[in-house]
Amino acid sequence: MAFVRVPGNDSPEGAEEHWLEGRGGVKVRVLTAPATRSPVRGSVIVAPGRTEFIEKYFEVIRELQARGFAVFCIDWRGQGLSGREIENSQKGHFVTFDDPVNDLSTALKLLAAKLPRPHIGLAHSMGGAILLRALLTRRVELDAAAFSAPMWGISGLTDMAKKYVRFMVALGLGSMYAPGVDKKWKRENFKKNPVTHDKERHARCQGLIAEEPRLALAGPTLGWVAAAADVTESFQTPGALAHVRIPVLIATAGEEQLVDNESHPLVANALPQARHITIAGAKHEILMERDEFRALFWQAFDELVERVVPATA
Repeated sequence: MAFVRVPGNDSPEGAEEHWLEGRGGVKVRVLTAPATRSPVRGSVIVAPGRTEFIEKYFEVIRELQARGFAVFCIDWRGQGLSGREIENSQKGHFVTFDDPVNDLSTALKLLAAKLPRPHIGLAHSMGGAILLRALLTRRVELDAAAFSAPMWGISGLTDMAKKYVRFMVALGLGSMYAPGVDKKWKRENFKKNPVTHDKERHARCQGLIAEEPRLALAGPTLGWVAAAADVTESFQTPGALAHVRIPVLIATAGEEQLVDNESHPLVANALPQARHITIAGAKHEILMERDEFRALFWQAFDELVERVVPATA
């Protein structure tokens, strides 16, 4: 199918939609788009967050194309227009984070001809957990990586809560909604939203879901929470990330409400070449924030990629 369209969210030039079959037969949707200026500087691998989808990143993709990069973006299994592993399509569910890691690895191999090197990761929130896990397990090879408000810990997820969700999964109840989460998507009120101060970008995302209801995602399952606990704990294992010797940017949102910001310096200290910045005043979705916050991120991103491929290359 064609990309979902709403006014003010133009498709990136030359964008193509691809489908692949992931583990368990789940169909996974991917976008590739070529650079729109030359010389081509490489490719950026965009890893969206939970509930997100390719069309939400059209503005970001166009900005990357204009910087001289080919771009890859993915609808993770269980969200966007990709296939689901459970019957209720609004439940956010993973059995293990190694499944989306495997999907990402497979997609990058299949589409290698459209994605010139060097490869630079650009991951947001849950995508940051998936991409870091891919690096930790050596399933994906990058030359640099930027993380926006990465989900390396979840705010409010206590040790007792972890024990509870793991127990429930062991009983075979992993596909149930986690306690206290929304069980149906509903249009989000801008004034109460925890992710951005930018009214226009917030409305654009909500409009895309209203246009294509299959993009809607509600709360996560017990299985997803257990899998998230497992993956975030894997980053804390001493020495687990010591081999990830690429330049890394970690951007923390100053007004974060969703992920655990205290996890960011812990991971930064475990990565040999990490730079950690905090964007004061920004909410969780830094790339969907007001322009003054986005500009701070893009400046740091441009400095990161200069270490790998100069702008004049």
